[in-house]
Amino acid sequence: MLGPLRDDSPRAIGPYTIRARLGAGGMGEVFLGDRGGSTAPAAVKTVRRDVARDPGFRDRFRREIAVARSVTGAHLAPLLDGDADADVPWLATAYVAGPTLSAAVRGAGALEDAEVRMLGAGLARALAVVHAAGIVHRDVKPGNVMLAADGPRLIDFGIARDTGATPLTTTSRMVGSPAFMSPEHVAGSGRVVPASDVFCLASVLCFAATGRDPFGDGPVAAVLYRVKYVEADLADVPDGLRAVLEDCLTADPAARPTAAALAERLTPGAATGWPAPVGAQIAEYDRELARVTALDGPLLPGYTPTEAATGNPAGPHRPPGSVHLAPTQGPGLPAPARRPRRGLAAVLVALVLLGAATGGYLGWRERGGGSGASPGGGATAMVAGVGEKGGPDASGTVPYGRDVRPAGWKKPWRGAFAEPPLGCSAGRDVLVCRLVDGTYEGLSAADGHHLWTFDSGQEMSGRQAGYGPTGAFFMPAGATVPTVYDDTVLLAVGDRLHALDARTGKGRWETRAGAALALESAPLVVGDLVLAAASASEGAELAAYDRRTGAEKWRKRLAEEDIAMAQKGNFWPVATDGRAVYAIGLEGPKAFAPEDGRLLGTAGGDAGQKSANSGCADLRVRGASAFCASFVPNGEGYSGFGEDIVVLRFTAGDLRSEGRVKLDAGLVSGATLAAVDDRVVVLSRGDEYVESVPDEIDVVSRADGRTLGRFPLTPHPEEGTSNPASVPLIVADTVVWADTATLYTVPVRPDGTLGPLRRTAVPGAPGPSATPEYDRAQGIELGKELLAPRVLPVGGVVHLVYDDGTAVSVRLPD
Repeated sequence: MLGPLRDDSPRAIGPYTIRARLGAGGMGEVFLGDRGGSTAPAAVKTVRRDVARDPGFRDRFRREIAVARSVTGAHLAPLLDGDADADVPWLATAYVAGPTLSAAVRGAGALEDAEVRMLGAGLARALAVVHAAGIVHRDVKPGNVMLAADGPRLIDFGIARDTGATPLTTTSRMVGSPAFMSPEHVAGSGRVVPASDVFCLASVLCFAATGRDPFGDGPVAAVLYRVKYVEADLADVPDGLRAVLEDCLTADPAARPTAAALAERLTPGAATGWPAPVGAQIAEYDRELARVTALDGPLLPGYTPTEAATGNPAGPHRPPGSVHLAPTQGPGLPAPARRPRRGLAAVLVALVLLGAATGGYLGWRERGGGSGASPGGGATAMVAGVGEKGGPDASGTVPYGRDVRPAGWKKPWRGAFAEPPLGCSAGRDVLVCRLVDGTYEGLSAADGHHLWTFDSGQEMSGRQAGYGPTGAFFMPAGATVPTVYDDTVLLAVGDRLHALDARTGKGRWETRAGAALALESAPLVVGDLVLAAASASEGAELAAYDRRTGAEKWRKRLAEEDIAMAQKGNFWPVATDGRAVYAIGLEGPKAFAPEDGRLLGTAGGDAGQKSANSGCADLRVRGASAFCASFVPNGEGYSGFGEDIVVLRFTAGDLRSEGRVKLDAGLVSGATLAAVDDRVVVLSRGDEYVESVPDEIDVVSRADGRTLGRFPLTPHPEEGTSNPASVPLIVADTVVWADTATLYTVPVRPDGTLGPLRRTAVPGAPGPSATPEYDRAQGIELGKELLAPRVLPVGGVVHLVYDDGTAVSVRLPD
């Protein structure tokens, strides 16, 4: 979509007047321009000055211009002009008013058989023209396919090369996009031939037909292995297309059909137009283009095309996560730093999603209340607390009925914490939160009065929790999220693991342990053991301690010494189902036997053996399965920072792969996994880098991935204000979430369908606040951000903790 120019954006490039910004990538930026009153808009691609200074770059860019000029066809975006010798090199091609194929599939879902044929026949004809000119495109992927009203367009010849040319890059250098490469790409760029483009086009058509990459997801090395040995998954490809795509996805390039032959095979039965949802997307691009070209000047910062046409700027787009950041990408500012795996912004969006994992199986025996069952089937008086990911299995589901309430709770109450809370847990007697300054406070779960404050006495240096410019996490004294179990609060701070009396905050025992490595780091209880990161001078280790005395029972290695910063993660326990304890290791999630620390399995590999990293930085367990969210870059949004979610499934215990959870292709962009129960999967969506991703809560069927409900959020009710929403949980067959003023509940019926959404005003809730603004050049200070509410449902009672320290406890609405 068209975006505003920045203050430092050029207003003219060569003969083109610049109107708007189309996007950015690793090499430079792309703008919308027009020339001397011409009504034909152009996509003007520029190159960063530092890239242009590379000695061989201008030769490569000059070649790109020559390649683009040498090929013309109905399904190619024609070159209009270019200058490789300008101070800032540029080239201009005809602007295509429409989404990329990747954006169209995410927004409208997979295409039908006839529509895929129409797409494939057009792209194959485009490749036939390219190949006839002696050119290999070498980067055929969904992001390089534009959908116009009259058919597809193949764009971007940035790494194309004349088949007879001498390579201008090292022949061993890999070119292309891993998920859409051919075996020849994997073997080396010097081996790529026209048939390689046909292989890649078949992968693109598989994506269009299924919404998934045919060679799967996960680590790049694993994807490339499957490409090299042609292990494509065509199970969901329509029968009428499977045979022709199988012929293209063969290891021998000589056995693949030519592009022209492929076009002939795809033409019969092809549709004559796009489906209505895609047509609606294209129409929106056309309307947006008309609004921008009607302006007297360029689209300026702070406006969308609609707002510029009406003269009314809107507030900055915000995601629905737990932190509402003021814009960091305004005029003249660089893109914010990205954290490894998930970007810094995405980590902040998921603040409350990655809350404390409480331990042990839940059991509750209360006068007039329900009882819980222990793993063995008998009732128990022990109570495991509720954290921000629900129960001890971290599934986002709280296994308490409506008749369960905290001890002594009789009516709604309101309390207060002294500082912004940053991770909470609730139990029978106490609601306890870590505060942004590294201290802890406990409130009575019965009536909200202040019970105690715990300060480790460690030197805090006045610095509050946050992320540095590189995305590194900092927490005063390494304080973890607290965990409540029965009458005990467990927490690690100042390299010590503490067990506190839940009612008084007095210490029962302490022992040496590790510090918080991430915002969500927390101790975990399973049976008579407390699991925590061990204190280790190098690498990372998991240790088990006696819950009553603190004596160490065993420890196991999670990460080796001398790992890179990008490899560091939350090397803490994350979940338990009573039979295994799950922790994050360097290779991915690991399962250990609680009694002796025996390794039971690693996500993505057999027990006891190292495996390829599954891409999982967290794990959720529900019944016989474990789930994790992995994220795949989709190339959309600011500098291509957009990501799609993939929910992987493993067997509980040994973590053997069970494939992945089916999800509607239209819901995967900008989504995070919030909760899983036996019938539904709940997602939280929003992406500050991709404006087309809506802020919403989505509920889908766990059985078949059908969308059951989409519930929009209101992150900015008025200009300059923010209204962040919590991550949803499931309690008593009800999906529950809250914003700064309202509690939202949606019942899940026994047949897996949803009941109506109910909105309940929360008395004493603070309501929307001014969007925070401060200089983030040196990092993110969580004490200055607007944090989403913490929602802790304890059966029939819901505790809500707000950014200003307000705590409210209410009944779960019927």
